Amino acid sequence: MRIFSHRAFLAIVAVIFLIAHARALPRTLEDIDSINLALGVESFDVAAHRPHPPGYPVFIAMAKISTAAVGALAPSWDRDRRAAVGLAIWGLVAGTVAVFAVAELLIAIGVAPLLASLAAVLFVASPLFWFSSVRPLTDVPGFVAALVVQWSLMRGLRAIRANTDAGVVNRVPRQLIWGAALAGVIVGLRSQTMWLTGPILIWCAAEFLMHRRLRAAAILAVAAAVGVLIWAIPLLIESGGVASYWRSVRFQGGQDLSGIELLATTPTARLLKVALRRTFMEPWLLTGLANAIAGFAIIGIVRLIRRERSTLWMLCLLFVPYLLFHLAFHETVTLRYGLPVLVPVATLAVIGFAILGTRAAAVLSMAAAIVAVVPVQPRLEEYSAGGWPVARAFQEMLRSLPAAGDRPELRMHHQVWHGVRRLIEWYRPSWDVGPQPFPGDREWLDAVRAWNAGSVRPVWFLTDLTRNDMTLIDRRARELGGRYELPERLRALVGGYRLDGLNWWRIAPPGWMLGTGWSLTPEIAGMTEIDRTGPHHRPAEGFLRRTERPLRLMIGGRYVAPPGSPPGVISVDLEQRRLADWKVSAAAPWFLNWIDLPSGIPQGAGQYSPLSIRVTAEPAGAAPAVVLEQFDAAPADELMDAFAEGWFELEENPQTGRLWRWMSDRATIVVNGVSGDLRLTLSGESPLRYFDHAPDVVVRTGEAELGRFSPSADFTQTIDVPARTLAAGQNRITIETNLTVVPARVGNSQDTRRLGLRIFQAELSRR
Repeated sequence: MRIFSHRAFLAIVAVIFLIAHARALPRTLEDIDSINLALGVESFDVAAHRPHPPGYPVFIAMAKISTAAVGALAPSWDRDRRAAVGLAIWGLVAGTVAVFAVAELLIAIGVAPLLASLAAVLFVASPLFWFSSVRPLTDVPGFVAALVVQWSLMRGLRAIRANTDAGVVNRVPRQLIWGAALAGVIVGLRSQTMWLTGPILIWCAAEFLMHRRLRAAAILAVAAAVGVLIWAIPLLIESGGVASYWRSVRFQGGQDLSGIELLATTPTARLLKVALRRTFMEPWLLTGLANAIAGFAIIGIVRLIRRERSTLWMLCLLFVPYLLFHLAFHETVTLRYGLPVLVPVATLAVIGFAILGTRAAAVLSMAAAIVAVVPVQPRLEEYSAGGWPVARAFQEMLRSLPAAGDRPELRMHHQVWHGVRRLIEWYRPSWDVGPQPFPGDREWLDAVRAWNAGSVRPVWFLTDLTRNDMTLIDRRARELGGRYELPERLRALVGGYRLDGLNWWRIAPPGWMLGTGWSLTPEIAGMTEIDRTGPHHRPAEGFLRRTERPLRLMIGGRYVAPPGSPPGVISVDLEQRRLADWKVSAAAPWFLNWIDLPSGIPQGAGQYSPLSIRVTAEPAGAAPAVVLEQFDAAPADELMDAFAEGWFELEENPQTGRLWRWMSDRATIVVNGVSGDLRLTLSGESPLRYFDHAPDVVVRTGEAELGRFSPSADFTQTIDVPARTLAAGQNRITIETNLTVVPARVGNSQDTRRLGLRIFQAELSRR
């Protein structure tokens, strides 16, 4: 096949790439890096991280042009979309020409044109490159620019050797001068390009020095220096001088090396194994494809060692320095940092395919490219249509802001703060939320203090998806404005996000709120244990909004003291007035108490009345350990429910924040404040995970059967609960299952509970 045919084939691939990606340009900015770049386009200031150091001045200059062009061509687009497309368009351009850049570079180092073209196609089709090419970042433009520079330098290197063989020793090839200058320029596009262009540039200079051509080596160095100075001088002037700029870079360098696991700072076999997997396997998305590519790449290495060592050497010179830098100094969970490594991997794999013959190499390469692209294109379009979830959350919050009156106060978990602090800066022209100090790790307490101090402003709370401390605030006052989460199928291609999901809660001043000392969820229980604020250490805090309406309180929990501990007395006080007390002991560890306040809470100091719950020993001594696991308070005519006998403690998956309770063979829900027909929603895990057949599940109130089902998969059941039937059953709903298991009897578990169903949701609502 002639070279022209190869280039025509590459042109077809480039057109396909362009069409596939032009329809998938992003609608939002995404992680911190893209926001910093967009801020830099609007107002360049490296010290203020607009963008983050080292500054990317060449890319910012390019993005200013493209963003202005996007604004002129699409004036109806909002600021977010203009900024995102203005940044991403350069990735689209670079991705389209990448297939030519890779093929020409490989041909320049001695790879046969057909194999070079096939390797270029396989690289471009790799899921990580295909997906990354329209992200509003510098990775793809910077890398493809580095490939072009490498190609120019390789052509110059070949010209050096040809001139030397011909006895021409004073000529410096034009390709070499341009390549050296561009190598300096593109450092201002993306700083990591120096690890791709620097080694070959140094090698070219060494070729001159070996032949004592000092003038030629100096010309090369000057060309590279001029390329750097083109952007460095304006950058230093804009940054206030060398000292000021260096302070910014040094601070960013310290940030980049702190709080993360790097092989350079944590050289362990475990971390090396993880880094290698993320670099060589995960970018291919499909395990089978990754294994095949890796296997044939090893065959390709062996073949080059036997037949074409010079080609293998040039591949190593071009890409191994970057690979070593990447493994040592990059947090490899950010997969896009490993993009350059895909070129030698794809090349070696195609050379490995060729051991079966040229036609087989073509068939296998194209088959691998198709297998790679088919699953990633729908994900690319989904990512483009949905945008970055956190940016989408801010867009929806902005649209929900009241047109007049007090705007809500924005609060957030500390995990969220790390991920959105730059996004807050981006949206400041539209919504100035003021300074956002680091919120610590007991974030709900600040909202509690504000409402206690008299604030009547609603709060919008951004919470980490894995946390559930919002249960400490009256559920009637909080509304989930939205759950924003990057799907797992997309997360596999964009690893390394600082934040890829959150919950947005809208909270009005609540009817009740809790401070320290509670254990409503495992997360909250853990904080209470760490802080030693449980009711046996000091009174647990609660706050009830003052009202003249009759109120009802519900308090539930467990006695968890070790064997031999004395019984305890739980005392409940409201503004130092005793409301109730009761005994707890190991003989009856579970408790559930209802307290009525017929006169409500009279007016007094502040809009909230302090509630305290404490545990004392009986007789006197060290108070036994008690955990407070349920709480609610509402007007007596409002619906309230609680978990009673037959339910076990709440459990949690700390990676996802998902909560559940196990029930035994018979579990009871107690209901109060019933004034109409209700609906019970039950959802749970498939019982076939631990039983060999589906159980019979019956829901009753008293003797009346409300529903019956036999779940053989994860289930959600909705069951009507007539008010009259519930009253006849003394306001108690029971859920019964005919299958149970004791884990300690069937495996190595120490769990002696009799478990029936794992329930994710058991919620009552009015019909």
